[in-house]
Amino acid sequence: MGRHGAALRHQPDAGIALGRVAAIAIGTTAVASEFWGGALGLTPAAVPDRRRCLAAKAAAIALPVPAVGPLTGLVTLLVGRTVLADSGPAWAEGPRGAVGCGLCLTPTALFAAGIAAVPCSGVATLSLLIPFLLIVSFVVGDLPGQVALHRPREGSLGPWSGLAVTALWTAAALLAGARALVGRDA
Repeated sequence: MGRHGAALRHQPDAGIALGRVAAIAIGTTAVASEFWGGALGLTPAAVPDRRRCLAAKAAAIALPVPAVGPLTGLVTLLVGRTVLADSGPAWAEGPRGAVGCGLCLTPTALFAAGIAAVPCSGVATLSLLIPFLLIVSFVVGDLPGQVALHRPREGSLGPWSGLAVTALWTAAALLAGARALVGRDA
């Protein structure tokens, strides 16, 4: 195993970093796309209650991401096994990681959607969230939802409590986004 394999072994979730970036982009674009090109004037005419509009966008995000997340996890597992040969995670841990990937990416996309509604700017949201999530997870370690990707380990949060914390942050972001949208329409 080369130098890159050793680095990847110490960063078991390094492969889903691109999946997280994609989830952030999907969540941000789903909400912020109406702020570009004058669509913002049409949305209140079609859906006067902006909270319902944000809820519909959240549902449109929440349905496909859990399906794509495990696929991302499976591809990551296969590429990781190829790069790391026999020193990578055991095949028995692969399905848990693939499902955990879907469970981790869904709240990430929804969190980005809620945050994007606050400044009404996709660029501002992407400029904030991508560096924040990638740098914080690299410096601090596992984000709460990421512990679902790994086998049980020592620490303050287990997989389900980590996902619960992530879900609470996601709900707070969506509520903040809904409040910002309603306040803007007043």
